[in-house]
Parts: sequence; C-alpha cells; structure tokens
Amino acid sequence: MTVAKVSVPCDFGVENLYDEFHGNVTVEFKDSTSMKASSLILSWNSEVFTHLFKELRQGTVELKDFSKEAAVILLESLYSGDIVVKRSHFREIYKISHAFKVKWLSEKCIAAFTEFCESSSQDFNDMVFLFNEALYSEKTLKCEKLMEIVVSTFFKFEKMSEMFVGPYLSEYFTSTKPAALNQLLEICCGQFIPVLQAVKEHLLTDGIVDIIHTILSHEDVVQCMVSESQLYDE
Repeated sequence: MTVAKVSVPCDFGVENLYDEFHGNVTVEFKDSTSMKASSLILSWNSEVFTHLFKELRQGTVELKDFSKEAAVILLESLYSGDIVVKRSHFREIYKISHAFKVKWLSEKCIAAFTEFCESSSQDFNDMVFLFNEALYSEKTLKCEKLMEIVVSTFFKFEKMSEMFVGPYLSEYFTSTKPAALNQLLEICCGQFIPVLQAVKEHLLTDGIVDIIHTILSHEDVVQCMVSESQLYDE
C-alpha cells in the first residue's frame, strides 16, 4: 500500500517539538541555547532543510542570524501548521520564512501584512511602520510584494501625500542625507527618470515637501507607481 505524501501546512503536534524522543537533529539559537527537532518535519516544510539534512548530511542547524523568538516561532509553526503573525515580530518571521523558503509561511506573512494595511488607522506612525517593513523587504530580501501592497493601499487614502510622504521625507530624509532621499524618490518614481532628474536639480531651491507633493500630483508618476510600467525611455 502506498502512503500518500503529507502536504503542508500540517498539524504534526507542536507538543512533539518539546519531546526530545522525536528529535534527531539539533537546532542552535542566537543565545547559544539549543533544542532537538525532527528532520522529517522540518524537511517536509522546507527544501532548504531537505538540502541540509539529506544532501549535506548535517545534524545541526544554526539559526543564529535570527532572534530566538523568531526561530522558535518558526519551529512551532512547522510542527503545528499554523501561525499568528504579529506586528512585533513580523520582520523576523518574514525574513526567516524567506530564508528557509517556507512557502506557506511566507504567504501567511503576506496575508498578515495585507491585513495590517487594510486595517491601518492612517496614523503617521502606523504608515511609517508599514512603509519601512515594505522598504526592508524590497531592499534586503529582494521581494517587491510588500511595497506593491503598501503603494496600492496608500493611494486609497485621501490626501496621502500630506498625511505621509511629506512628513516622512521631512523627518527622515533631510538634505543632510541625500543618498537616502534619492532612494525614496527612486521608489516613488520607478523608472520615471526625467522626473527624478528634475527633482534632483531643484533640491537646492525647493522644499522637500513641495517637491514630493509635485511628484505625487503628476498623473504619469502615480500611474508608474501603481502599474510599475516604464513610461519613458532612459
């Protein structure tokens, strides 16, 4: 009789994670502590774990590049087949799910982030959190999905430029940090090179808030941000 392959996410029983009888590999954490886990359960969830255990024959996995909280949450979710993604640990959980290519967990993180955006209070600090998480994902993880969600959400807000972009630039990207300012402008403009060059030329004479308001009031730039299409040749 052929046994059907287990599909994940699956509830293997999180209690089994804390029973060393079921653990045949060691997981080491950032704080130098460790615990046992099942290579079979980890491999079912992640091709990276499969490579480490089956092909490289490793008996120890180091999760020292992540907070211990995120590492334990990862293991518990792989055993339970479920997770509640919170704002407080979102970045670390998304990062670790991305690193170990746990597809269903990454999808859970994206779904949670979408919910964060849809339930946004439109408070400045809340918008900063969402934007910074999306920016980190795009620049560090090379994943543009979160930025797409943020842009799509923010453009539904009335007076978005006054509520967020102007204050954000004024507070975080002053003229003393031109590289950071240019980075944000490039995200806003995408491939809209002529506008970006014009903005840079006027940095010394115009206020940052006025500049970003001008950008966001430009119909073609808004379309570029939403559709990610290249409207002009470089």
